[in-house]
Amino acid sequence: MATKKIKFEAQLKRLQEISTQLEDGDLPLDEMLKAFEEGIKTYRSCNALLEETEAKIQMLISDDQELSS
Repeated sequence: MATKKIKFEAQLKRLQEISTQLEDGDLPLDEMLKAFEEGIKTYRSCNALLEETEAKIQMLISDDQELSS
C-alpha cells in the first residue's frame, strides 16, 4: 500500500504541476495539448487509485460490521 500512496502522491503532484503550466498559458499550443493529455491520463490514474482505496475501505467497514454482529 505504501507504494500506491507514493504513486498517488507523485501523480497528484504532477497533476498540480500540469495545472499550473496550463493556467500560466506560457506554453506553445502543441505543448499545451500534450500537457493537457498528460493531465487527463494522470487524473484518470489518480481517480482509479482513489476508487480502489474507497472500495477497500468499504470492504473493511463491512467486514467490521459483520464481526460486531
